[in-house]
Amino acid sequence: MSTQQRRSEEHQQTIRRRKTRRGRVPSNAGLGKKLFLTAVIVAAVVCSLMLFFKVRKIEVGGNLVYDNAAIIEASGVHTGDNLLFVNKSAVAGRISTLLPYVQEVQVTRLLPGTVRLDVTETDAPFGAQADDGTVWLLDSAGKALEQLDPDAADGYPMLLGFTIQPAKVGAAAQSEEGADSLDAAIRVMTALRGTGLLPQIASIDVAKPYDIVLQYADRFKVWLGGTDQLEYKFQYLTAVLEQLDSYQTGTIDLTFDEEKVARFIPT
Repeated sequence: MSTQQRRSEEHQQTIRRRKTRRGRVPSNAGLGKKLFLTAVIVAAVVCSLMLFFKVRKIEVGGNLVYDNAAIIEASGVHTGDNLLFVNKSAVAGRISTLLPYVQEVQVTRLLPGTVRLDVTETDAPFGAQADDGTVWLLDSAGKALEQLDPDAADGYPMLLGFTIQPAKVGAAAQSEEGADSLDAAIRVMTALRGTGLLPQIASIDVAKPYDIVLQYADRFKVWLGGTDQLEYKFQYLTAVLEQLDSYQTGTIDLTFDEEKVARFIPT
């Protein structure tokens, strides 16, 4: 091959290499395009969610103490909010804190645009005396509902045998010297829920948490013993009450000290 031919061949190879380099696309350019397309898709999805899933209706159920407007206001949910961004636990927490008579809240999101607020209100609050002489209403979980006027306290069943610290509405009651008694009272109140017995309970005396005494209307004292087997004891109490005549009064012993049999001691 002559010198001129070699030079021509080298020149052609140089041109081909330059064309090859020009035709290559840097890898980071392809990655950038993918990221851009992903961002566009995400933005489109978010915009569609904000546009099509707005809160249009707020429903309330289970309320007697508070009206619908009060519960909706306490929830912090408004029409026009994004349905999918409604924080159910936060909504329930706001309602329970601002409306102390609300004991439980279930928040449900219903597509395309409804929020459902189902509340359970305390059914039979008990009075408890504070260290400063005031009287507070507590629900079965020990939450302070409100401070009572002294003259109004007689209209509520009472927790006896301990005092609580001056309370704050919506906060859990505390007792410095009667913590065990307060805990026992909460256990008894909780176990009484749903039994049908609560409206007739006049007092719960937990001065001795291992020797609890209930006053049932003005007819019976009920010896419970400790807080063990409370569900069984209240089922047994219901059965005993059904067998007693309306004129009978006395003491119903559910301590089961000797046998797992209730004893009725007439007065």
